[in-house]
Amino acid sequence: MLEMTRPPGYRQLLALPAPRRLAIGSVPADLSDWLDYAAVVGLLVFTWEQGPFVLALFALMLMLPYILVGPVLLALLHRPPIRALLIASNVGRAVTTAGLIVVADTTALLVLVFLRSSIDSVFAPVRQSAIQATTPDELLTPANGLHQAINQASKIAGPALGGLLLGIVSPGVVFGINAALSLLAAAIMASVVIPPRSRAAPSGTFVQRMLAGVSEMRHNHQLRLAVVFIAVAYGAFYLYDALIALLVDDFGFGSTAFGFLVAASGFGGVLGALVAGRMPRFRPLAMMGTGAGVTGVFALGVGAAALVGLHPPLWLLLAIMVVTGAATAIMLVPYRVVVQSTVAPDRIAPVYAAGEAVSVVAMVGAPFVGSTVASAWGTGAAFVAGGVVLLFLLAWTFAGHAGQRPTEAGAVR
Repeated sequence: MLEMTRPPGYRQLLALPAPRRLAIGSVPADLSDWLDYAAVVGLLVFTWEQGPFVLALFALMLMLPYILVGPVLLALLHRPPIRALLIASNVGRAVTTAGLIVVADTTALLVLVFLRSSIDSVFAPVRQSAIQATTPDELLTPANGLHQAINQASKIAGPALGGLLLGIVSPGVVFGINAALSLLAAAIMASVVIPPRSRAAPSGTFVQRMLAGVSEMRHNHQLRLAVVFIAVAYGAFYLYDALIALLVDDFGFGSTAFGFLVAASGFGGVLGALVAGRMPRFRPLAMMGTGAGVTGVFALGVGAAALVGLHPPLWLLLAIMVVTGAATAIMLVPYRVVVQSTVAPDRIAPVYAAGEAVSVVAMVGAPFVGSTVASAWGTGAAFVAGGVVLLFLLAWTFAGHAGQRPTEAGAVR
């Protein structure tokens, strides 16, 4: 029967020990992803004066592990120890982040980014498995809204705190603090109790386990539509995402403004995630299409302004980042609910990893396409191209797929 009533909220979710500890542990885990992000991009653009190609390589090093590392490692594990992987992945991120203390050139930085992203390619799907295993079906929507809000809130606190610290201490100290955050996350994750049902071993050979996620998509129509949508959307985002710092520079602003804009996007993401977490769980593709369409309109508008030589005021750019951050969150929350509500517990980690791999395959060339477009016609052209693709997704969604509805809650449990 179609679930039409508003689901229970965050108070009921946080009353449960395991989801509460998982959410608390996600705070330092996600903050560690963003504390040094603006600093690394600022180092490349504003200190080392690197251009579009290096920024595209940076984006590639972030993405490739989700194809080459995550699905393979998860397939190698016959009985994935969810809590142990939550702990080990955060410890691994602490070690690679500490390596940034001694980084001295672009090549070394890119290698460390690849290693840290490789570890994260395991952490992300395992956390999704932990969310599904510890959360009642009726609380999946607020759980995903809360975790998306935590991730987006880290976009606010991370760049702001990182920028503040860089004004007081050396970058090495900032990287050391960031490594300590990952160790704190590992300690908290150690207290999360995972129900035994989440430890079911995947069956089949290594190759069959590695392809289990793809096989699930072949037989799950709604999951397949959602994965295709997200893959195309991420491809559109990555046409211009790595070029935001260059656009900020084109508009006459510096690294401080870039940090504020990243934080504004995170603030919007928090608002959007919290709103999405309270929405009824039906017509997820309609929600996803609306979020993509709103983001596409603003990406196209900002890109067009840059192409014709307009320099929007900083307050307007901040407002745009808030709106697009909210729209992106509203797009992502229903996608994760679709995965968790239509996939059985023993397949959630490989299926989520496969979904990420499909998305990365779709967008792996996008930064290079975006940098080529930017080099030929200007940075704004890459934003226009991404906006057009996102508006196409909106049209595709409402042309025939907006009515797709999630499998009844609990059907896979």
